[in-house]
Amino acid sequence: MPLNRFSVLKPIFSGLKPADVAIIVASALAFVLSAMAIYGGPAPASLVVSSGTDEWIYPLSEARTIEVQGPIGITVIQIKDGQANIIASPCTNQTCVASAAVAHKGDWSACLPNGIFIRAESDYKDSDVDAVVR
Repeated sequence: MPLNRFSVLKPIFSGLKPADVAIIVASALAFVLSAMAIYGGPAPASLVVSSGTDEWIYPLSEARTIEVQGPIGITVIQIKDGQANIIASPCTNQTCVASAAVAHKGDWSACLPNGIFIRAESDYKDSDVDAVVR
């Protein structure tokens, strides 16, 4: 007798009742929803760009290219896919261009020779929270 591709699974599922299937589906759904609640928190809402005494705030959810004038020239910052990068700068060593993307609250990058500093901030109001552990 030829084997059906589901014949291997038949002994496993033959003893299940509709209530068993409902419990398995509900458990899987509860697992997925709790994982999303724990690990799928909101992304930082804004990027703060500082140059000297000036400061600008941009949403990380909107793609754009920003040109910021510094003491030695223009630094170009790109916001794309919820993260920001310094993509061009007039400094000689280009360390800022090679730095990691700013994507999460607390991340930052800077072009020190040009005096440009970028950091990610969150929408959360930290009035009553001392620390968040994930």
